[in-house]
Amino acid sequence: MANRVLGIEIGENLTRVVEIDYKAKNPKIYNMFGFPTPPGMINDGVVQPDGMFRSILYSKLKEKKISTKKAVFVLNSARIASRDIELPLVKEKQLKEMIAMNASDYFPVDLSQYKLVHQIIEKIDRPEEKKLRLSVIAVPNDLILSYGALAADCRLQLVALDYSGNAIKQLMRREIPGDVKVTVKVDEVSTTLTVIDGSMVKLQRNVNYGIADAIEEIQDSELFGEYLSFTDAVDVARRKTCLAIRPDGTVPDEPAGGGMDSMGHEIDSERFKKLRLNVSYALSNLISSLGRVIDYYQSRNSDTPIERIFLIGLGADFSGLSKLLTNELNIKVVPLQQFDGIHVAKSINLAEAKLAEYFNCVGCSLSPLDILDSKKNKGIGATIMAGTAAGAMPSGGAQAGMQGNPPVGPDGKPLPVPAGETAEKPVSFAVQLLIFGLCVVVAVGITAYSIFSNLVLTSDNMTLKARVSDLSYAQNIYDVYNQTKKDYDWTKLLESASSNKNDEITGFVDELEQKLPSEAKLVNMSVTTDGVSMTIKTGSKDIAADVIAQLRTFESIMVSNVSTITEEVDETGASKVQFTVDCTYVKADDSAASESADGTGSEPADTSGDTSSQAQTDSNSSSDTDSTNQ
Repeated sequence: MANRVLGIEIGENLTRVVEIDYKAKNPKIYNMFGFPTPPGMINDGVVQPDGMFRSILYSKLKEKKISTKKAVFVLNSARIASRDIELPLVKEKQLKEMIAMNASDYFPVDLSQYKLVHQIIEKIDRPEEKKLRLSVIAVPNDLILSYGALAADCRLQLVALDYSGNAIKQLMRREIPGDVKVTVKVDEVSTTLTVIDGSMVKLQRNVNYGIADAIEEIQDSELFGEYLSFTDAVDVARRKTCLAIRPDGTVPDEPAGGGMDSMGHEIDSERFKKLRLNVSYALSNLISSLGRVIDYYQSRNSDTPIERIFLIGLGADFSGLSKLLTNELNIKVVPLQQFDGIHVAKSINLAEAKLAEYFNCVGCSLSPLDILDSKKNKGIGATIMAGTAAGAMPSGGAQAGMQGNPPVGPDGKPLPVPAGETAEKPVSFAVQLLIFGLCVVVAVGITAYSIFSNLVLTSDNMTLKARVSDLSYAQNIYDVYNQTKKDYDWTKLLESASSNKNDEITGFVDELEQKLPSEAKLVNMSVTTDGVSMTIKTGSKDIAADVIAQLRTFESIMVSNVSTITEEVDETGASKVQFTVDCTYVKADDSAASESADGTGSEPADTSGDTSSQAQTDSNSSSDTDSTNQ
C-alpha cells in the first residue's frame, strides 16, 4: 500500500485516474476510473482548484475503497517545449551547468518563467567521440504551481509531475512490440505521435487536433438524444461506427442504416449517413497532420520504416477510427487492447476496461521526470506546496539582542555600555517562558479557529453544491416553460395576423335569414372587412321602420348609418320604399351592445380603400320572396 500512487491525467472534458504501484519493476494496477472534468477547470494545461472536481474525486475514491493519497499528475500542454541535444560526456553537475548556459539557444523564451528538466536518451561511446544525447524539457512555472495548488486543495501528497511525452515513452518501451515502436495517442484536443527505435526515441510530435470536433458533430446531430453530454457522446462513438470509411458514407461489413437509438426508435438512414460524413470531415485535419509527420519520418528513416501503428488514448476505442486511419495513412493501425508486462487486479473487468485510454496514467508511475527536484524537496516540492518561502531571521548580535541577551562583539564578549547610558537588564527566563506560552496558546487558538471555520465552510460549500446538483432538473423545466411560452406567443401572433372582423359574416347571415321580414327585399349587399352595406326595398315606410328596428336587434352587427329613405310609385300605383343601411361588425362587447340599444353609432368607416364583394339581386324580383342572401 505504501508504494501505491494515483496516476491522474486531467483532460479538457474527461479526467482519468489509476491506482498503481510506483516505480515498481513489475507494477500492478489496482483500480481505474474516469469522470467528466468540470467546465473551465483547465485552460491550456493550467488547472484551477475546483470544489466539484474535489467532490467527485472524493466520492470516486470512496466508492472504489481507495485510501492512497500520493499522486502523480500528467502535464499536457502546448506550452511545454522539448529539444533533443548532444553534449560532451561529463558529470551530472557539469551537465546541468552546460544546459543552463546554452538554454537560451534551445528555447528563445524568458527562461525565468520555466523549469528546465533533462533526461539522458543515449550514451555515445566511440573511440573518436564520447557524447550524451539528451532530451531537455522546459515546463512553465505557472503550470507546475497550478498542479501543486490542486493537489493541496484535494488533500493529496504530490510526489511527482510527469510530462505526457515521457509517460508515453516509458510505457511504450515495456508494452509496444517490435523494433520500431509507433503509437498515436488521440485525445480530446491534441494527438501525439511517438516513434521509438529500440530504446531510443526517434520522433515525438504533437498535433493540435483531437476527436473533440467529431464528438461535437455527434452531439449536434441529435440522432441519439437531445442535450447529449460529452461523455454520453463518447459512449455512442464507442458503440456505433459514426464515421465513414468510404466516400459514400458507408462502412464495410456494416449496414448503411442507422439502427436503433437509446429509446428503441429506428434512426433515419440518410441522417445517419450525413452524420458519418460530417464526423469524417471533422477528423480530416487530424489525419492530414498525422500524414505529414509520418511522411517526414519515412523520408529520413527509409531503413527503419513504420509498418504498424498502435492507437492509444481516448480515440483508441472510437469505433471505426483505426480502419479510417489505416485507409488514409496506408499503414496498418490497430487499437491497443491489453498490457502484457503490467498486472491488472482481478476486480477490474478487462472486457469493459478501456486500458488504452489510461495509457498516460500508467506510464507516469514508471519513471516520471524530476520536475519537482525530489532530492531537494523530499518528494513534495516544498516551494510548490507552501507557495512562499519563509523570511530569513536576523543573525549575529541582532539575533542575540532579540532573545534578550546583551549584544556581543566579534570575540564573543559583551560590548561596553556607552557613557551616559545604563545597561539593560536581561529579560528573565520566566518572563520569556510566559511570553512564549502565551504565543503558543494564541497560535493554537487561531489555528484551531481557522481549521474549524474551514471545515464548516467546506461542509456548507459541499452541501450547497449537492443542493444545486439535486435541483438541476429545474433548469430543464424552466427551459421547457420558456420554449412553450415562446410557441404560444407565436401562435397568438399568427392568429391575430390572420383574423379580421369579416370573420363575423356567417353569424350576420344566419341572423338575417331569421329576422328580416318577408316583405323586405335585399337589393344588394356590399361586404368589407369592417361591416356590410345593404340596399333594401319594402312596400311601405312602416315595413322599412320595422326592418331597421329588427337590424338594431342583431347581435353580430351594429347599425352605424341609415341613408335617406326614398319612396316611388310604379305604373300600377303600388308604393315602393328603398333605403340604404350601413352596419359594422361587433363582438360580444357590453359597450357596443349599449350603443346599439340606444340607437346611436359611430361614423361609418371609410371603405374606399377596401376590397369589397357584392351580392346583387334582381330589382324586378317579386316582393313576396324571402330575403335573399348571397
